[in-house]
Amino acid sequence: MSFHLSTAEHVHPSGLTEEFTGRGPWRLGVLSNPLSGGNRRRGLNAIRRCLQHYPDIPHREVRTATDVQAALEDFAGRDLNLIGVNSGDGTVQAVLTVLLGQRLFPSLPLLALLSGGTTNMTHQDLGLSGSPAEALRRLLNWAHHGEGEALIWRRTILKVQTSSCTPPLYGLFFGSACIFNGIQFFHSWVHRMGLSGDPAHLLIMARFLWALARRDDALVAPVPAGIHTDRLGVAPRDYLLLLITTLDRLILGLRPFWQPGEGPLRLTAVSARPRHLLRVLPVLIRGRSNAYAQPGNGYISCSAREIRLDMTGG
Repeated sequence: MSFHLSTAEHVHPSGLTEEFTGRGPWRLGVLSNPLSGGNRRRGLNAIRRCLQHYPDIPHREVRTATDVQAALEDFAGRDLNLIGVNSGDGTVQAVLTVLLGQRLFPSLPLLALLSGGTTNMTHQDLGLSGSPAEALRRLLNWAHHGEGEALIWRRTILKVQTSSCTPPLYGLFFGSACIFNGIQFFHSWVHRMGLSGDPAHLLIMARFLWALARRDDALVAPVPAGIHTDRLGVAPRDYLLLLITTLDRLILGLRPFWQPGEGPLRLTAVSARPRHLLRVLPVLIRGRSNAYAQPGNGYISCSAREIRLDMTGG
């Protein structure tokens, strides 16, 4: 299957931040996914208590993409311009897909991301700090009482289309090979242990490094793929890691991007048999290049405007 990755149309580019005071008065709505990892552990009572003094603010609980669609249709009918999203990464992706794929709103609302999930990778780069209830209280105080300041982070949105001609998906990162396997490992093992946040991320990282050392582990089963961008083309080969994102940092503050260049999409790939892996690990963690992080050794990092992946695996 082929995946074509580009940028969403009519969305502000990444890298711009500003203190934001315009576009008020703010009309706020809140989405919560009670099945997201953090919300499932904590429950939503603290969120409900925060909102009990604001009866005009709609709070919709969403469990499926259909629920997200219905909630956003309701919010568009109310002409809301600020949406708090209390969920994990999957629900954020569903929200972006509806907002950018269907254009329910005449002007896209701002999103305030609360840490309702387990990995919360998108939230770690762009979300409000603190527990969901603490973050929501600050959001309410800013939007309704003018207390505090808001710093708006802009990110280019990733548009993913497949050769099967299904409607495009929108999000902030795309991962395959060990990313895909790591998510499966997380949901089958780490999630059951009740871990979240950095402890869960550290366990996943340790498990991944152990799998690399063994070289025969299903967690690092390679995936064959051909990579084609507007700047380079790589013949099909097996990869341990494939990552495309517009985020600045990932879980644990990882920044595995070391080749500067034009284009909002950041691509990182590690081949199935990389050389000098221990010497390149600091590059994959902090994005500071060295002489070993080169395509000839099995490491690719580049920026692009469009990327096509021809894949036969996960």
